[in-house]
Amino acid sequence: MYSLTSKPPITSSEVYQEILNRIITLDLEPGRYISENQMAKEYNVSRSVIRTVFARLSQIGLIEIYPQRGTYISTMDLDFIADILVLRTAVEKEVLYEMFMKLGEAERLKLVEKLEKNLKEQELCRDEVDYCGKFPELDAQFHKIMIDSVGRYALLQVLEDIMLHISRWRSFDVAFDQRVGELIDEHKAIVEGIKIGDLKLAQQKMAEHLDTITGIADKAMEKFPNYFLQKSRNE
Repeated sequence: MYSLTSKPPITSSEVYQEILNRIITLDLEPGRYISENQMAKEYNVSRSVIRTVFARLSQIGLIEIYPQRGTYISTMDLDFIADILVLRTAVEKEVLYEMFMKLGEAERLKLVEKLEKNLKEQELCRDEVDYCGKFPELDAQFHKIMIDSVGRYALLQVLEDIMLHISRWRSFDVAFDQRVGELIDEHKAIVEGIKIGDLKLAQQKMAEHLDTITGIADKAMEKFPNYFLQKSRNE
């Protein structure tokens, strides 16, 4: 929750980043009503600043603005998130393919050393119960090490805005089943595939790692129905 005792954001960009982070971490939960007046008072800025922020958040689909009804934090659309995860999986599997095709064994082993160093730091986070501690930073670094090894990080930057929906889902997913330990083990399995030179295994473990919806979707929607878009596009 934003604290009035902390240093308040001043510019619209700072307010945008603050509210965006609150949405992603579920401090502003899906389906919640928010207003220009409320946020202007909370951040001690003008309504025009908040209006600009709301417009940006609306463009990337994280809030919904309804004339005469108000503004609400968007619910999570699991069909949409599943589609984005397919794109993310395709990118990361391509990265693994290029890693095996372009990097020699010695280069791959150096990469494994970097990944294993990251994994040691992840182990210190095994008892974190949500996605708001140190682990998210290490998680992002883990994937970036691999993507940077073949110079493909621009692929994810192209998808930067829609990836925010995955970030929000991850905040929910990890806390819902307290999955930090599980994610660390999945990372280890990916690294093991790279280490032993088994591309197929590494790609399989990556796909399993990124498929975060299949196992918990029904249970999550049953427990937190207000967080999710209820009508599937396939209905």
